[in-house]
Amino acid sequence: MIIVTLINSIILMAILMLIGFYLRNKNILNDEAETSFTYILMNVTTPAMIVNTLVIDFSIEQFKTGLILIFIAVLFDLFLIILGNIAALKSGDKEKKKIIKYAVALMNGGFMGYPIVYQMFGTEGMFYATMFHTPNIIFMWTYGMGVLLDGKKDRARYKQMFLNAGMIGVYIGVFIYFSQVHVPIFAKNLLGLLTDVTTVLSMMIIGSKIATIGISNSFVDKEAYYTTFWRLIISPVCMLIILKFLNFDEMIEQIYLIYSALPVAVLMPIMARKYGSDDAFASKVVVITHLVSLVTIPIFVWIYTVI
Repeated sequence: MIIVTLINSIILMAILMLIGFYLRNKNILNDEAETSFTYILMNVTTPAMIVNTLVIDFSIEQFKTGLILIFIAVLFDLFLIILGNIAALKSGDKEKKKIIKYAVALMNGGFMGYPIVYQMFGTEGMFYATMFHTPNIIFMWTYGMGVLLDGKKDRARYKQMFLNAGMIGVYIGVFIYFSQVHVPIFAKNLLGLLTDVTTVLSMMIIGSKIATIGISNSFVDKEAYYTTFWRLIISPVCMLIILKFLNFDEMIEQIYLIYSALPVAVLMPIMARKYGSDDAFASKVVVITHLVSLVTIPIFVWIYTVI
């Protein structure tokens, strides 16, 4: 049953990506519109989705589980950083090495992970997705930026590490969760509406970016395939092995497996361009990982159900 639900969610997202792809090709969704949509997604709907996941009754057992899951997520992120450095050894290009390190360690948890989990498990699943994604957000603005900057100083990243919109959503949600402050019905409904918008916006933006980058150019770069293999195959295989030694609820394990199998962060080419890295290669990796993940994510969840 879970596979059927996942496949339906993937099909839905693929259709939304196609819509974004089509609108971009027709120049209906242009650079200015895409930038606006991305801003809304990053600074309004995704933080609202995070807050929405934490507007729930406090449970000491759930809280204890959440702390353990955050700890596991941090360890797994550190493990992915090691894997990324190993994967980068094969490349002889200094700039591509940076992109490989970034791509293996950091996944698209906000734009793609949240929508998949929400479609499959609703707000309950989103609580556990937030436990996995929060450390990855911090690593994105610390390790990720450090890799792309390659030793250059940028004080702004320390501010972005803890004061980006996603983390602010976490702070607000955590405050509501622990204080159990009353959230008015209109506010809950607003959070629900913004949460629903996130899936539509995120998939259309990804489709638009794929159209901008170009599919044909992306699928001829061997190193982009190599990077994709580490992000979409090696990472979830490692998570499958780790899960065999854990004993969490099936929903939690499936969410962690899905997150380990996500494509690379869609903002990687933008950050690579901003910090003088190889944004062309980063763009190719974004295209391939997002398209291939539509197939590999269901496969790994299926493997989880049969082993």
